[in-house]
Amino acid sequence: MPQFDTFSFFSQLFWVFLAFTTLYLLFSFYLLPALAAILKTRKRKLASQMNSHSHILSSTTNVNSATESTNSLIITLSNKINSFDNSNSQNTNLNTTLNALSLQIEASKRLNISILSQAQLSTLFF
Repeated sequence: MPQFDTFSFFSQLFWVFLAFTTLYLLFSFYLLPALAAILKTRKRKLASQMNSHSHILSSTTNVNSATESTNSLIITLSNKINSFDNSNSQNTNLNTTLNALSLQIEASKRLNISILSQAQLSTLFF
């Protein structure tokens, strides 16, 4: 059997031992520490991005609460408009106020949408 040839057996054993030792040293002192450092920085970067995304989401909830408060203000103003049917000047002032508030609501909705889209884009790129 050629694998038990005593002439080449010790030579093969020597080179196998040398190759495995070299690979072990290469992996343990170079590749694995570099991989661990990469994974640690990635974990830290993801944690910091999650904190910034939670800040963005909290600001969007603030925008949503502001939108809800302006919606309730519009409802109360429209109720006042209906109650003051007799005076045209008051109706005109309330209508202009109502129109201004509806424009503010639309602007806050656009801001909310832009904040959410930026948050989604930042999650794609990081």
